[in-house]
Amino acid sequence: MANGAEPAGGSPAGSALPMWLAHAAGHVEALRPPGAVALVDVGPGERAGGLAVLEELGRVLGAAPVSVTAVGLAGAPAGTWQELLDRLEGRPLLYDLEALCWEPWLFLDVRRFLHLLARQAGVIALWPGRVGDAVASFSEPGRRDHVRVELAGMSVLRPVPTEFLDEVPFEIERVPR
Repeated sequence: MANGAEPAGGSPAGSALPMWLAHAAGHVEALRPPGAVALVDVGPGERAGGLAVLEELGRVLGAAPVSVTAVGLAGAPAGTWQELLDRLEGRPLLYDLEALCWEPWLFLDVRRFLHLLARQAGVIALWPGRVGDAVASFSEPGRRDHVRVELAGMSVLRPVPTEFLDEVPFEIERVPR
C-alpha cells in the first residue's frame, strides 16, 4: 500500500512529497535538528515496515537510508568508531545497526555514537532489537553482543498501517529526559 502522493505535472515519483506530510510536518521537523536521535521500533519479523518508514522519511528529507554494516565494511572495514563516524557523516537514515552492537569490532557506546553522528543533523535509525520502557536492547543479557540503550531525550517511531495516502505511516513517542 502506497504512502505517498502521485507525481504532479509529470515530475518523477521520487520528487513528490508525500500527502501525509501535511499532517506531520512539525513532527518530522522535530527529528531534523542537530542532536535529535530517533529509533524506529518494529517487532520481530517486521523489518520491512521499518525500512518503509525510513524510505518515506527519505522522500521528505532528501536522503536515502543506508546500511551501517555496508558502509562500515565497504572497501577496507572501518578500523575505529571514529572512521565509521566519518563514513556515516551526512547520512541521517540508518539501518543494519547490528554492526554497532557486535563486539569486539569497534568497542563503542551505541547511544554516544548516534548522538555524535547527530551533531550536524538529526539521525533516524531502524533499531534491530526490542524497544520498551524507555530502553532499547539488542541480544540477550550475558551475551557479548548485548546492548542496552537508555532512550531518555530520544524519540521512538513505530510504523502503523495506513489505508489512505494522507495517513501518517508512523507514530512518534518522545521519551522524556
